[in-house]
Amino acid sequence: MIEKINEQYTTNDKKVITNDWEEILKALKRHKNLYLRNRVGPLVINVHLKMGGMNTFYTPIYYVHNLCRESPQITMTLDIEGRMITPQKHNEMYAVEAENLEKQAYIPIANNLSIDEIIEGYKRYFVSPCLASYREYEDLVLVCGWTKQKQQIEYALKLIYDKLKSWPEERYFAETNGFENWFKCLENRIRNGDELNEIVNAEIEKHKLRKIPERKLIF
Repeated sequence: MIEKINEQYTTNDKKVITNDWEEILKALKRHKNLYLRNRVGPLVINVHLKMGGMNTFYTPIYYVHNLCRESPQITMTLDIEGRMITPQKHNEMYAVEAENLEKQAYIPIANNLSIDEIIEGYKRYFVSPCLASYREYEDLVLVCGWTKQKQQIEYALKLIYDKLKSWPEERYFAETNGFENWFKCLENRIRNGDELNEIVNAEIEKHKLRKIPERKLIF
């Protein structure tokens, strides 16, 4: 907890608040200051204590990155944003906010998970009325492809086909020459679980994630 309250978060304060969140969310470990992470299968689970307003407050953000994608940086999907926390409010708010994020998380922060639990987490996200991208739909299929489990792969493919076939092609699938072509390309990508596994291992090295805690994805 912060002992001396300032108007802005100091460098030392940032270490303190990271420690505080790490103590509450024990399954996540500091990857660098203000970032807590662990990994389950190809998914990196993150909490970022994002500073704003000239360090006068931070906002805790939960999000997930899929290592089945080649990416120059860690990306934000399935994100949930908590309330802004000022230095004056950190000590009284952080534990409640951490527990709230943990309860809301689409992919649970702690414990080993089954592939069916991962699927249910994505399905819960798909209920959102504000979806503006098919990235998370792709991610669900890619994770199932990584497991090489035929039943889950076929289930995920049917799920996203039924969900996305009615989306306006000119808005969402123009760059991929239409929905059917996009879907066929995705289907081809996930049929080779070994190749997806190679991508995941390369991405772990690229983003220096080898030392973050790893949970088991059971299938």
